[in-house]
Amino acid sequence: MIFLLLCILGFGLGAFFDKLSLKHMDPSGAFYVRTLFMILIFAPLVLWKHAQTKHALLSSDKFGPIFVMSSVLVSMGGVFFYLRALSGGEASKIVPLSSTYPAVTFALALIFLGESFTVNKFIGTLLLSGGIYFISK
Repeated sequence: MIFLLLCILGFGLGAFFDKLSLKHMDPSGAFYVRTLFMILIFAPLVLWKHAQTKHALLSSDKFGPIFVMSSVLVSMGGVFFYLRALSGGEASKIVPLSSTYPAVTFALALIFLGESFTVNKFIGTLLLSGGIYFISK
């Protein structure tokens, strides 16, 4: 539960600072500066944890790194479009609406991962997405 709360705090503060940054630079610039900072911050961490990184790559089957790369590509694409949307709208509307992504994950998990469908999961996802929609109105 502590990690979930830290996650929520991190995402909330991140969106706040994203909106502040967009008052000082265009969305494309913010995206590339963010990417540069990620490289500068995380490259040393990857080097520090070289053995763990190497083990993760070598002990994985061939699809592990492909799925990690896919996650990076689509997540960064999402960040790019999120910054574009945030630059043209109110943070109090854009951030909640961008948080309706669990509906996509829910559908994909059912279709491709074989996760079980339950009425509670379905209603919960609808309530979350619907609530977020109404908050942003």
